[in-house]
Amino acid sequence: MGRTGWKTGIFGLLIALGSVVQAANNQEPALSAAERHVVARQIATLKTPADRTLAANWSNAKKAAEWICRPAALPVVKKQDQRADRVVLGTDDLKSLTLETNGRLTGSGLFRTFHGWKDFSFACELNPETAKVTSFQIIPLPAHP
Repeated sequence: MGRTGWKTGIFGLLIALGSVVQAANNQEPALSAAERHVVARQIATLKTPADRTLAANWSNAKKAAEWICRPAALPVVKKQDQRADRVVLGTDDLKSLTLETNGRLTGSGLFRTFHGWKDFSFACELNPETAKVTSFQIIPLPAHP
């Protein structure tokens, strides 16, 4: 291996270790290699460097919610309310998403219909080896008085 390959390998290892340390400091599980790959690919599609930096600094729970679980959420939500056209997982509250393991994300979210936004809680089961959603379940919350 040439000098460049060696440096690239070390840099990759430092990034991986940094992710583990960050997850430990945040008291949340690290994403699997497949999940990190999906997240990195999605971050790379963001248009501005500022957006990419912001997204790269999200918690692992927010990354899993946005790029792995959310795409699977809308079809499930539509089964309960066909008028739903948008889903948001998590809120501004950091405790609205919990990455219990790299195979399970739980939290709260919202879906939009022409009547407005409706709250729900959810559980998203993931296969860490493939970074695919194996199950997405929603639980509508009671209407606010």
